[in-house]
Amino acid sequence: MLGRTARWLRMLGFDTYYDNRAADSELRRLSLEEGRVLLTKDTALHASMPGGSSRLVAAVHPRQQLQEIVSAFRLERFDLPPRCSLCNGDLASVPRDSVQEAVPPYVFRTQERFQRCSRCRKIYWRGTHLGRISRFIEAIRRAGG
Repeated sequence: MLGRTARWLRMLGFDTYYDNRAADSELRRLSLEEGRVLLTKDTALHASMPGGSSRLVAAVHPRQQLQEIVSAFRLERFDLPPRCSLCNGDLASVPRDSVQEAVPPYVFRTQERFQRCSRCRKIYWRGTHLGRISRFIEAIRRAGG
């Protein structure tokens, strides 16, 4: 229900757990044990959580969901290092030569800096989509902050 929104939260640097196959009991357990706020659109799951440990997200579309979350929690830190958008792992800079076999030839020829996820090993670079992402994040900052 909130998969795309979880990816955006990670790109903004927020430690965000997401598993659309996890049972409600597992989500409750993780949330309470790790001190996380459970974001959900599931009213029954939200109702089963102790007060303040969950937030029912009303918005339907990811952009509005993210704006709702930023506003509700007064999130102001958008200078956190981004996390892996897939698995939530930390990203670390890696030497360019170490990724030559793992990225497309054009990317290797045109990019100088790369990051690798410490968990899933996905490689990141500043692609052409960065402008769109930056504009989206700036719109969220203005609307939610």
